[in-house]
Amino acid sequence: MSSKSAIDGQYLVLMAACFYGLNPFFAQMLFKDGLGAEMVSLYRFIVPALFFVFFLRTPRASMTEAGRCLLLGVASGISIFAYFYALETISAATAILIYYSYPFFSVLIGWMVFKRTPSQNTLISAGLVAIAASLTIRPQGLQEGTLLAVAACFLAPLAVAIQVQYLSNPRRKIPTSNRMAWITIGHVLVLLPIAMWVSPAQVLPVSTSGVLSVLGIALLAAAIPQILFMVGAPRSCVDKNALIGSLELVVALLTGAIFLGDYLDRLEVTAMVLIVLALFIKQVKSESIDETVLEHRSQ
Repeated sequence: MSSKSAIDGQYLVLMAACFYGLNPFFAQMLFKDGLGAEMVSLYRFIVPALFFVFFLRTPRASMTEAGRCLLLGVASGISIFAYFYALETISAATAILIYYSYPFFSVLIGWMVFKRTPSQNTLISAGLVAIAASLTIRPQGLQEGTLLAVAACFLAPLAVAIQVQYLSNPRRKIPTSNRMAWITIGHVLVLLPIAMWVSPAQVLPVSTSGVLSVLGIALLAAAIPQILFMVGAPRSCVDKNALIGSLELVVALLTGAIFLGDYLDRLEVTAMVLIVLALFIKQVKSESIDETVLEHRSQ
């Protein structure tokens, strides 16, 4: 892979991160419009599914890869519902910071599951992201009965971490549109039954801002960044992809502060500074940790 291709890939992943960072903003707008977490989650994926359903046709030789994408979509659908439920239940800043700890989990999963030994710089960057994500998680400030929402919220960074690791170097190459179709259908397969089981009192947005927020969360915060990531991720370094993704946290916190009036305290500002510092740490492949550590962890 040429250095120019890698840089182009990183820019695409960076753009995807900025768009993904809009998810909490649009979700909170829809909550204010009366929709629950189950409908917000469903709208995020069912609108793109209407477009990608035309790309489901897959050659028999690629059906195994399509099945993997479907499973990734199912896992992601469950986790995104848990994340939006947490956004609706606990402090938005806490839910956002839990979600955007996924670069740390990505490095760990890449190391322990995919056998990708991280460099020392990658471990330092991941550590900074983990510290940043932990700064505003204050258990003493949680209301009674919200611990389940907090625990469920951790499903989201785990699912995203697995997606980052796998999609950065999938086992078999298939067209991006085909891969997106199967992942998106996986989301809908799990989110539609959840919405039907919950039987929400409100299923449609009731205001113009609500309709625009549905389009925003489906297109700007889901379909467009997913395309950008799937095109850019295989061209870039897998660890860099995960760390660039932490920029989503900065976008999420800033949009909440600017457009929703969310207050950012000094810990949240510090978290953003740490993430920016992590992004500027150069990722190199040659400085990897001792292989005996990897062997010990994998036993």
